[in-house]
Amino acid sequence: MKNKSLLILLCSFLFSITANAQWNVVRETTRVMSFGSRPCFRMEFSDTDIKSIEKIWRDFAKKNFNAKLKKSKGEWTATKLSAAFMGDQPFAIYSTIEEEGNKSSLNVWVDAGTYFLNSRDNRGRADEMMRSLQQCYFDIRREAVSGDLKDEENKLKDLENTQKKLVRDNETLRKDIESWKSKIQKAEQDLVNNVQSQEANLVDQDAQRRAVEEVNKRLKNVENEGGN
Repeated sequence: MKNKSLLILLCSFLFSITANAQWNVVRETTRVMSFGSRPCFRMEFSDTDIKSIEKIWRDFAKKNFNAKLKKSKGEWTATKLSAAFMGDQPFAIYSTIEEEGNKSSLNVWVDAGTYFLNSRDNRGRADEMMRSLQQCYFDIRREAVSGDLKDEENKLKDLENTQKKLVRDNETLRKDIESWKSKIQKAEQDLVNNVQSQEANLVDQDAQRRAVEEVNKRLKNVENEGGN
C-alpha cells in the first residue's frame, strides 16, 4: 500500500514537471500597452524573424479567434471576438511583437471587458488561453526551425555542388597530367634526338671544314692546274 502511494506521488510529481515545462513557453506577466500596464501572456523566441512571428500570429488569431488583427501605433488589435473558452462574453485581443538583439517576443492581452484575462481572476479561462497560445508558440518555432532546416539544406546543396565541381576539376587535372606526361616524354625524346643531331652536325661540320680547306687549296693552286 505504501509503495502504491509512493508510485502515485512520483507520477504526480513527474506530471507536474512535464506540465510546467510545457506551460513555460507561455507565461503570464504584466506589460505596458495602449491602456497602460495590464496582465498579458508572453512568448519569447531566439533567432526568430519578427515578420515570421507576425504572419503566423495573425493567421493563428484569425483561425482560432476569428480575429482580423489590425495594426495601429505598433499594436495589433481585434475587438468583438468570441470563443468557446470565454463563454458568451465577448472579448478583444491586443498584441505587440518586440525585438531585442537575437531575441523576439510576442505579448498578447485579452480584454474581457471588466478585466484583462489572468489566472488570478479566472484560472480556467487563462489556462485555456495559455493552452491555445502554446500551439501558436509551437507553430512559430516550427516555422523558424523549418527555415533553419532550409538554410542547412541549402548549405548541404552548396557543398554537394562544390564536391561535383571538385570531381570535375580532378578529372580535368588527371587528363592534363596525362597530356603533360605525354608532352614531357616527347620533349625528353626530342631532347635526346637534338643532342644526337648536334653530335652528328659537329661531325658533319668537321668534314665540311676539311672540304672547304681542300677547295680553298685548289683555288690557290688554280694556276698550276694546267701544268699537270
